[in-house]
Amino acid sequence: MRIGELSARTGTPARLLRYYEEQGLLTPERRANGYRDYGEHLVDRVQQIRGLLESGLPTRLIRNVLPCLDNPCSITISDAGPEVVAQLRYERDRMDARIACLSRNRDAIDAYLSKVTSKVIQPMSEPVVTLATAEHRDAVVATFVAAFATDPAMRWFMPDDATYPAEAAAMAGALFDLRAGHGTVWVADGGAAVAMWDAPKSPGGDGVEHPPQAGRFGLYQSIVHTKLPRTPHWYLGVLATHPDHRGRKLGRTVLAAGLARAKADGLPAYLETSNPKNVEVYRSVGFEVVRELHVDELPVWIMSTAAALS
Repeated sequence: MRIGELSARTGTPARLLRYYEEQGLLTPERRANGYRDYGEHLVDRVQQIRGLLESGLPTRLIRNVLPCLDNPCSITISDAGPEVVAQLRYERDRMDARIACLSRNRDAIDAYLSKVTSKVIQPMSEPVVTLATAEHRDAVVATFVAAFATDPAMRWFMPDDATYPAEAAAMAGALFDLRAGHGTVWVADGGAAVAMWDAPKSPGGDGVEHPPQAGRFGLYQSIVHTKLPRTPHWYLGVLATHPDHRGRKLGRTVLAAGLARAKADGLPAYLETSNPKNVEVYRSVGFEVVRELHVDELPVWIMSTAAALS
C-alpha cells in the first residue's frame, strides 16, 4: 500500500510515518519502480509504535522493544547496556503504575455505570394499593411521623422537637384505629403512603366519631371542622407519603382510591391543609379552595371537589 493509505488506516499523519522510517521503526519494501510499498503488517506495527510513544518511551528505546512484539520474537541483543536496561526497567515500572491507575479508574467508572444503568433500565414496579388492616398500623405510624415532621399544622400542634416523635406516633395510631375498621384507610406499598378518609355518615348515624381533643389540636378541630358542610361528603383527614418514597407519586395513587369512592357515591370530597405548597397539588387532582381562615397564626385552606361534580 502507499503511504497515504497507511496514514488513513492508522490515523497517523504521513509526516509522522516518514519520521518513524527515519528512526528505523518502520521498514517498507521497495517496488521495482522504486516506490515504497507498506505491507499489511505495518498497520499493526504503527499502532504498536504509537502506543509505546504514548506510554512515554523514547524512539531510541522503542527500537529495542519492537522486535519483542513480533510473533515469534525476533529480538537480537545489540546495545542493551546497563544504562538502556535501567531506563527500560524505569519505563516498565512507570507503565505498571499507569496501568494500575487506569484499572482503578476503569473499575470506578464500571461501578458508576452499574448504578446508573440499573436505575434507568429497571423500571419501578407499579405501586400496590390496598385497604389497610391492623398489620399495616406500624408502617402507617412510621410514615405519618416522618412525613409530617416539618408540616406547618402538625408542628403547630406539637412544637417541641424532643416530644414530637412520640406525640405524632400516638396521634397517628389513634387516627388509624378510628378509621381502619370502617374500610376507609388505603395504603400504598404496605404503608409507604397512606390516605385516611371519613366516609359520609349513614342515615342511622353510623360513621367515624372523633372524640374532642385538648390543646391546640382541640382548638383547631373546634374551628375548622365546624366549617365543613353538614351535607354528606367524603372527608380526607390524612394523606402522607414517607420521605424515603417521595418522587414515586404514591400520594396521588393512594389518594385516588378514596376519590373514586366519593365519585361513585356522587358526593364531593373535602379536606383542609395548612401548607400552601399543597394547595396547588390538590388543585391538580380536582380540588378547589372553598374557604380560607386562620386558627391563631396558622393559615387553613378548606378545599373540595364539589365544583367538579356540578
